[in-house]
Parts: sequence; structure tokens; C-alpha cells
Amino acid sequence: MTLDGMKSLLAGRLGQRTDIDNMIYSELRQAQNVLEKTPPYPWFLLTYTTQEYFNPPYLLPAHFIEMADDYIYLLKATVDTTYYAEPGKVYGAYREHAFTTSPGAPGRPRNFNLNADLLQLFPIPDKSYTFYYFFYGRDTALSGPTSQNTWSNKAEDLMVAEAGWHVARNIRDAQRASEFGQDRAEARRRIAQESTSRLESMRRAVIGSGEDALLGQHSWEAGHQ
Repeated sequence: MTLDGMKSLLAGRLGQRTDIDNMIYSELRQAQNVLEKTPPYPWFLLTYTTQEYFNPPYLLPAHFIEMADDYIYLLKATVDTTYYAEPGKVYGAYREHAFTTSPGAPGRPRNFNLNADLLQLFPIPDKSYTFYYFFYGRDTALSGPTSQNTWSNKAEDLMVAEAGWHVARNIRDAQRASEFGQDRAEARRRIAQESTSRLESMRRAVIGSGEDALLGQHSWEAGHQ
């Protein structure tokens, strides 16, 4: 659904008012910002990246929200022509627990730490490594009236309800604010159920096929949004 389509739907639920169009547009855009700051995040924000890391720390993607797992996959030494038979897991850890018995000594990474917009590997890598991880990322922002994004196509009910709740409160319409609040709660439950169902499906695949199934399912999800 386009931004204009959601605006028309929301305006209709407010009695076909036309004097608050700008407010509705603003609140629909703000709804995405709010929802992308409110975990748990929906399945359709799940994505991945493959990068190289040596030193200094790696800058996280600009649209990064949160890691999907508490580990990243170490695929190979960058200079190698073949990948490891099984990706090595590099686990998240607090800084004080991330070092080896020889603090500061380079080696194959075993732990990682997120520091602001940086990803740091410990111990300090002894060479460049290619790694892969899954994360939740912000969607493209809605711009003009005909613009669409993943939120507007897969969670338009939540977008409309979130924005409608704020608009109704701004215009002091308590009854519709209550109705939008109920719609928002229901839409959140639907998204949560969809996300849980997909995660359970991935877990069943892991049980049946081993850890490589999780890597494949993540890749499939990211490529079929």
C-alpha cells in the first residue's frame, strides 16, 4: 500500500476529514520511526551482511538496529579461495570477558563486542577475515504520496493504527483514539505471531538438518522479502 493509500484509509476512519492531511502524513512517517525503535522487531526487518574485518573496528551498516543473534559467522580468511567447511561462530561478549590469556595478542577472533556504531573482534585479528551476520535493519523511509516500503506492504494495519492513535489524540477524539489503540494491539499481536511462526519453522529445520539449515533459512528469508 502506498503512503497516500494509508492516508486515505486513516482519514476515512476519522470521518473523511481533509483538514489534517499533513498531520496524517507526518504521523505515518513517524510511526515507522517509532516501530523501528520498539523491540521485538518483525521478521521482515531481518537482513544480513557479508564483510571483511581486520583492524581497526568495523563500522556497522547505517541502517543497523540490532543483532539478530548473539554470534557472527566467520566464513574464511579473506585471502583464502575456499570457505571453512563449517562457519566458525564468534560469540558476543562483554569487553572484560573477550580477551584471551594473552591480552592484546593477535589471533583468530573468538568474541565480538558492539560499541556504539562499531563492531570489534577479540582477540585482535591476526589477518583479515570474511564474516557474515544477521541483523534487524531500518526500512527505506516513505517519501512521496506514491512511495511504498516493506512496512506499508506487510504491516500497513500496524502503521495506520500507530499513526491513527497519535492523530486521534492530537485532535482530542478519545473514542477513536481508543479504537486505534485496540487496532494497534491486535496488529502487534499479528506481527509477533508471524515472526514467532517463522522462527519456529527455522528451529525445526535446524533440528532436522543441522546448523547449516539455519544459515540457509536466514538467507532465504533475506532474499524473499
